[in-house]
Amino acid sequence: MNKLTISIGSDHRGFRLKADIISRLSDMGHKCVDCGSHGENSCDAGDFAQKVVANIKEYPEHIGILICGSGQAMAMTANRYRHIRAALCVNSTMAKMARQHNDANVLVLGAHMIGQEVAMDCIDAFLNTEFLGGRYAQRCAKLEEIGGL
Repeated sequence: MNKLTISIGSDHRGFRLKADIISRLSDMGHKCVDCGSHGENSCDAGDFAQKVVANIKEYPEHIGILICGSGQAMAMTANRYRHIRAALCVNSTMAKMARQHNDANVLVLGAHMIGQEVAMDCIDAFLNTEFLGGRYAQRCAKLEEIGGL
């Protein structure tokens, strides 16, 4: 696997899982850009989703990972942006298909929905799966036409 740059953000509920993920991804040789939060004080997930989204807009080759309690707030915020295809995943099959069929560039995880090992399984599947293109490229083109911020 190529070494990637991964922009990663969480709210307070995802902070501990984010720290574990950054440690493991760094050990694998990936560069992690920590977009916050930087503690467990209550904060708004959307603020950190926007930071990850901004990084991906500036550096489209980056992959994003977002984590909050359920994953919903992060996914809803990130998917408001035209260049983002954020996929909330609870297992590695969902993560693999999000990449294969939807060219997802942001993986969203719910820290209260899955444990650390399932999260890493999702991340491994997401990072190691290529977009299939073909008829699925048409789906992505339609999403671009719908628009967003």
